[in-house]
Amino acid sequence: MQKELSITTPARVNAPKTEVEIQITNAQLVRMCIQDMNTEALYFLLDVERTYQEWQRNEFILKLERVIKKFEADGDTYLNAVQGACGGSCSRGQNGYLFIGNNSKNYMNLLFVEEELQLTDLYECSLFRTKFENLNLGKRFYIDNRINAFFEEFTASLGSEK
Repeated sequence: MQKELSITTPARVNAPKTEVEIQITNAQLVRMCIQDMNTEALYFLLDVERTYQEWQRNEFILKLERVIKKFEADGDTYLNAVQGACGGSCSRGQNGYLFIGNNSKNYMNLLFVEEELQLTDLYECSLFRTKFENLNLGKRFYIDNRINAFFEEFTASLGSEK
């Protein structure tokens, strides 16, 4: 005697279609490019008519490329982004990211200024803070060489006073 196999499927219900629209802002794309260490894409994402940290777009990207090369030289293949904000009085509460090399733990930070979902400025913050207190960080990289030179000179002067 042979058994018959019978398969029943539930009737399809005509449920309304649900569409979810996900909007990715220009600032989110810029953050992802920096994390991926892809500065070439920034030429398409950053507005040529704007300045970033008081530099024309191309000059800002070239300076950022120099910093990315430092991360690469130290063995980093991507940058982790930790959200934070300015803790000083100059840009108090302005949101941004601490970018940390995946291998070196070297870092830089950028504040992201947005107006109506458009990125209007990017700049470094000397008083950047995150919610995490015990981050294991290496050397800080600066997009602005003048800041780097100032801190090196300042540190050297502290050492000579001892």
